Amino acid sequence: MTLEPPSRSRPGDPAPRAIAAALPAAALLLLLLSAVAFWPAYLSKVRAAEGYTHAHAALGTAWLLLLGVQPVLARKGLRSAHRALGRAGAAVGIAFAISGFLVAHRSVARMGAEQFAREGHFAYLPLAMAAIFAAALALAIRWRSVPALHGRYMAATALPLLDPVLARILYFHGPPLPSESLYQAPAFLLATGVLFALARSLPAAATGRGGFVGFGCGVVAALLGFFVVPHTAPWLAFVTWWRALPIT
Repeated sequence: MTLEPPSRSRPGDPAPRAIAAALPAAALLLLLLSAVAFWPAYLSKVRAAEGYTHAHAALGTAWLLLLGVQPVLARKGLRSAHRALGRAGAAVGIAFAISGFLVAHRSVARMGAEQFAREGHFAYLPLAMAAIFAAALALAIRWRSVPALHGRYMAATALPLLDPVLARILYFHGPPLPSESLYQAPAFLLATGVLFALARSLPAAATGRGGFVGFGCGVVAALLGFFVVPHTAPWLAFVTWWRALPIT
Protein backbone atom coordinates (compact mmCIF):
# COMPACT_ATOMS: atom_id res chain seq x y z
CA MET A 1 0.00 0.00 0.00
CA THR A 2 1.76 3.13 -1.17
CA LEU A 3 0.89 6.72 -1.88
CA GLU A 4 3.49 7.38 -4.54
CA PRO A 5 5.38 10.67 -4.64
CA PRO A 6 3.57 13.46 -6.50
CA SER A 7 6.07 13.32 -9.36
CA ARG A 8 4.23 10.29 -10.76
CA SER A 9 0.91 12.10 -10.88
CA ARG A 10 -0.82 12.65 -14.18
CA PRO A 11 -0.48 16.16 -15.63
CA GLY A 12 -3.37 18.39 -14.69
CA ASP A 13 -4.18 16.61 -11.45
CA PRO A 14 -2.61 18.40 -8.45
CA ALA A 15 -4.77 16.46 -5.99
CA PRO A 16 -2.16 13.86 -4.91
CA ARG A 17 0.11 16.70 -3.77
CA ALA A 18 -2.79 18.49 -2.06
CA ILE A 19 -3.96 15.30 -0.35
CA ALA A 20 -0.43 14.51 0.82
CA ALA A 21 -0.26 18.00 2.29
CA ALA A 22 -3.66 18.01 3.98
CA LEU A 23 -4.04 14.42 5.17
CA PRO A 24 -1.44 14.53 7.99
CA ALA A 25 -3.12 17.56 9.61
CA ALA A 26 -6.57 16.00 9.19
CA ALA A 27 -5.40 12.71 10.73
CA LEU A 28 -3.79 14.50 13.69
CA LEU A 29 -6.92 16.58 14.29
CA LEU A 30 -9.10 13.48 14.15
CA LEU A 31 -6.77 11.73 16.60
CA LEU A 32 -6.99 14.63 19.05
CA LEU A 33 -10.76 14.82 18.74
CA SER A 34 -10.93 11.07 19.36
CA ALA A 35 -9.51 11.59 22.84
CA VAL A 36 -12.33 14.04 23.58
CA ALA A 37 -14.99 11.85 21.98
CA PHE A 38 -14.03 8.58 23.66
CA TRP A 39 -13.11 9.92 27.08
CA PRO A 40 -16.55 9.60 28.77
CA ALA A 41 -17.46 6.07 27.68
CA TYR A 42 -14.07 4.44 27.08
CA LEU A 43 -10.86 6.22 28.11
CA SER A 44 -12.16 7.17 31.56
CA LYS A 45 -13.29 3.56 32.09
CA VAL A 46 -10.60 1.79 30.13
CA ARG A 47 -10.12 -1.02 32.65
CA ALA A 48 -13.74 -2.08 32.31
CA ALA A 49 -13.60 -2.39 28.50
CA GLU A 50 -13.26 -5.71 26.69
CA GLY A 51 -10.31 -6.90 24.65
CA TYR A 52 -12.18 -6.38 21.38
CA THR A 53 -12.60 -2.70 22.20
CA HIS A 54 -8.96 -2.28 23.22
CA ALA A 55 -7.77 -3.91 19.99
CA HIS A 56 -10.08 -1.77 17.88
CA ALA A 57 -8.97 1.43 19.62
CA ALA A 58 -5.27 0.58 19.28
CA LEU A 59 -5.61 -0.31 15.61
CA GLY A 60 -7.63 2.82 14.89
CA THR A 61 -4.96 4.95 16.55
CA ALA A 62 -2.25 3.20 14.55
CA TRP A 63 -4.17 3.81 11.34
CA LEU A 64 -4.54 7.53 12.00
CA LEU A 65 -0.82 7.75 12.75
CA LEU A 66 -0.15 5.93 9.49
CA LEU A 67 -2.32 8.43 7.58
CA GLY A 68 -0.26 11.17 9.16
CA VAL A 69 3.17 9.74 8.37
CA GLN A 70 2.71 8.13 4.94
CA PRO A 71 1.92 11.32 2.99
CA VAL A 72 4.94 13.05 4.56
CA LEU A 73 7.21 10.27 3.32
CA ALA A 74 5.62 10.53 -0.13
CA ARG A 75 6.10 14.30 -0.30
CA LYS A 76 9.77 13.93 0.64
CA GLY A 77 10.28 11.25 -2.00
CA LEU A 78 11.28 8.59 0.53
CA ARG A 79 9.93 5.72 -1.54
CA SER A 80 11.63 2.84 0.28
CA ALA A 81 10.43 3.96 3.70
CA HIS A 82 7.01 4.77 2.29
CA ARG A 83 6.59 1.34 0.75
CA ALA A 84 7.93 -0.50 3.79
CA LEU A 85 5.53 1.35 6.07
CA GLY A 86 2.79 0.83 3.52
CA ARG A 87 3.15 -2.94 3.65
CA ALA A 88 2.89 -2.86 7.45
CA GLY A 89 0.04 -0.40 7.16
CA ALA A 90 -1.94 -2.74 4.93
CA ALA A 91 -1.85 -5.34 7.70
CA VAL A 92 -2.93 -2.74 10.26
CA GLY A 93 -5.79 -1.60 8.04
CA ILE A 94 -7.05 -5.14 7.44
CA ALA A 95 -6.87 -5.89 11.16
CA PHE A 96 -8.71 -2.64 11.94
CA ALA A 97 -11.51 -3.51 9.53
CA ILE A 98 -11.86 -6.99 11.03
CA SER A 99 -11.87 -5.58 14.55
CA GLY A 100 -14.67 -3.22 13.55
CA PHE A 101 -16.87 -6.13 12.51
CA LEU A 102 -15.97 -8.02 15.69
CA VAL A 103 -16.77 -5.10 17.98
CA ALA A 104 -20.10 -4.61 16.20
CA HIS A 105 -20.93 -8.28 16.61
CA ARG A 106 -19.91 -8.34 20.26
CA SER A 107 -22.06 -5.31 21.07
CA VAL A 108 -25.26 -6.96 19.82
CA ALA A 109 -24.38 -10.53 20.80
CA ARG A 110 -24.21 -9.65 24.48
CA MET A 111 -27.53 -7.76 24.49
CA GLY A 112 -30.49 -9.28 26.28
CA ALA A 113 -33.74 -9.73 24.39
CA GLU A 114 -35.29 -6.50 25.65
CA GLN A 115 -32.22 -4.40 24.98
CA PHE A 116 -31.83 -5.91 21.52
CA ALA A 117 -35.44 -5.05 20.70
CA ARG A 118 -34.71 -1.41 21.61
CA GLU A 119 -31.19 -1.00 20.26
CA GLY A 120 -30.44 -3.82 17.85
CA HIS A 121 -31.12 -1.67 14.81
CA PHE A 122 -28.12 0.52 15.71
CA ALA A 123 -25.83 -2.29 14.51
CA TYR A 124 -26.29 -0.87 11.02
CA LEU A 125 -23.96 2.05 11.68
CA PRO A 126 -20.80 0.24 12.89
CA LEU A 127 -21.27 -2.44 10.23
CA ALA A 128 -21.67 0.17 7.50
CA MET A 129 -18.61 2.10 8.68
CA ALA A 130 -16.48 -1.06 8.83
CA ALA A 131 -17.63 -1.99 5.31
CA ILE A 132 -16.85 1.49 3.96
CA PHE A 133 -13.38 1.41 5.52
CA ALA A 134 -12.70 -2.07 4.15
CA ALA A 135 -13.81 -1.03 0.65
CA ALA A 136 -11.68 2.12 0.68
CA LEU A 137 -8.66 0.17 1.92
CA ALA A 138 -9.07 -2.56 -0.70
CA LEU A 139 -9.36 0.02 -3.47
CA ALA A 140 -6.37 1.98 -2.14
CA ILE A 141 -4.31 -1.20 -2.35
CA ARG A 142 -5.72 -2.02 -5.80
CA TRP A 143 -4.74 1.42 -7.15
CA ARG A 144 -1.47 1.79 -5.21
CA SER A 145 0.49 2.48 -8.41
CA VAL A 146 -1.80 5.35 -9.49
CA PRO A 147 -1.27 8.28 -7.10
CA ALA A 148 -4.37 10.17 -8.23
CA LEU A 149 -6.60 7.29 -7.16
CA HIS A 150 -4.54 5.83 -4.35
CA GLY A 151 -4.36 9.13 -2.51
CA ARG A 152 -8.10 9.63 -2.78
CA TYR A 153 -8.95 6.15 -1.52
CA MET A 154 -6.47 6.53 1.34
CA ALA A 155 -8.14 9.80 2.30
CA ALA A 156 -11.50 8.03 2.10
CA THR A 157 -10.41 5.53 4.76
CA ALA A 158 -10.63 8.36 7.28
CA LEU A 159 -14.27 9.13 6.48
CA PRO A 160 -15.78 6.18 8.43
CA LEU A 161 -13.93 7.49 11.50
CA LEU A 162 -15.73 10.83 11.39
CA ASP A 163 -19.05 9.62 12.75
CA PRO A 164 -17.77 7.75 15.83
CA VAL A 165 -15.83 10.88 16.78
CA LEU A 166 -18.17 13.74 15.89
CA ALA A 167 -21.36 12.02 17.03
CA ARG A 168 -19.85 11.26 20.45
CA ILE A 169 -18.57 14.80 20.86
CA LEU A 170 -22.06 16.12 20.11
CA TYR A 171 -23.69 13.57 22.40
CA PHE A 172 -21.40 13.92 25.40
CA HIS A 173 -20.33 17.55 25.12
CA GLY A 174 -23.07 19.32 23.19
CA PRO A 175 -26.69 20.28 23.89
CA PRO A 176 -29.35 17.55 23.57
CA LEU A 177 -30.73 17.18 20.04
CA PRO A 178 -34.42 16.49 19.33
CA SER A 179 -33.66 13.25 17.47
CA GLU A 180 -30.94 10.62 17.93
CA SER A 181 -30.42 10.53 14.16
CA LEU A 182 -29.28 14.16 14.14
CA TYR A 183 -26.05 13.24 15.93
CA GLN A 184 -24.93 11.54 12.71
CA ALA A 185 -25.79 14.46 10.42
CA PRO A 186 -22.55 16.53 10.75
CA ALA A 187 -20.26 13.57 10.02
CA PHE A 188 -22.44 12.40 7.14
CA LEU A 189 -22.50 15.86 5.55
CA LEU A 190 -18.75 16.28 5.99
CA ALA A 191 -18.01 12.87 4.48
CA THR A 192 -20.28 13.60 1.53
CA GLY A 193 -18.61 16.95 0.95
CA VAL A 194 -15.12 15.44 1.04
CA LEU A 195 -16.10 12.69 -1.41
CA PHE A 196 -17.65 15.25 -3.76
CA ALA A 197 -14.50 17.38 -3.66
CA LEU A 198 -12.24 14.37 -4.27
CA ALA A 199 -14.35 13.19 -7.21
CA ARG A 200 -14.76 16.67 -8.70
CA SER A 201 -11.01 17.31 -8.64
CA LEU A 202 -10.26 14.08 -10.51
CA PRO A 203 -9.77 14.85 -14.23
CA ALA A 204 -12.55 13.54 -16.48
CA ALA A 205 -10.11 11.40 -18.49
CA ALA A 206 -8.30 10.00 -15.45
CA THR A 207 -7.95 6.24 -15.19
CA GLY A 208 -10.45 4.78 -12.73
CA ARG A 209 -12.50 7.96 -12.35
CA GLY A 210 -15.77 6.09 -12.91
CA GLY A 211 -14.86 3.60 -10.21
CA PHE A 212 -14.12 6.34 -7.70
CA VAL A 213 -17.37 8.12 -8.48
CA GLY A 214 -19.19 4.80 -8.04
CA PHE A 215 -17.44 4.26 -4.74
CA GLY A 216 -18.45 7.73 -3.57
CA CYS A 217 -22.07 7.14 -4.56
CA GLY A 218 -22.03 3.83 -2.70
CA VAL A 219 -20.70 5.49 0.45
CA VAL A 220 -23.34 8.22 0.34
CA ALA A 221 -26.05 5.60 -0.22
CA ALA A 222 -24.82 3.63 2.79
CA LEU A 223 -24.83 6.76 4.94
CA LEU A 224 -28.34 7.73 3.86
CA GLY A 225 -29.42 4.14 4.45
CA PHE A 226 -28.89 4.70 8.17
CA PHE A 227 -32.07 6.75 8.26
CA VAL A 228 -34.17 4.01 6.63
CA VAL A 229 -32.65 0.52 6.52
CA PRO A 230 -32.19 -0.22 10.28
CA HIS A 231 -35.93 0.00 10.89
CA THR A 232 -36.95 -2.42 8.14
CA ALA A 233 -37.99 -6.02 8.77
CA PRO A 234 -35.30 -7.53 6.47
CA TRP A 235 -32.55 -5.68 8.34
CA LEU A 236 -33.84 -6.69 11.75
CA ALA A 237 -34.06 -10.28 10.56
CA PHE A 238 -30.46 -10.10 9.32
CA VAL A 239 -29.17 -8.64 12.59
CA THR A 240 -31.07 -11.26 14.59
CA TRP A 241 -29.43 -14.01 12.53
CA TRP A 242 -26.01 -12.35 12.56
CA ARG A 243 -25.83 -11.81 16.30
CA ALA A 244 -26.59 -15.51 16.90
CA LEU A 245 -23.47 -16.56 14.98
CA PRO A 246 -20.67 -17.83 17.29
CA ILE A 247 -18.17 -15.15 16.21
CA THR A 248 -17.39 -13.40 19.46
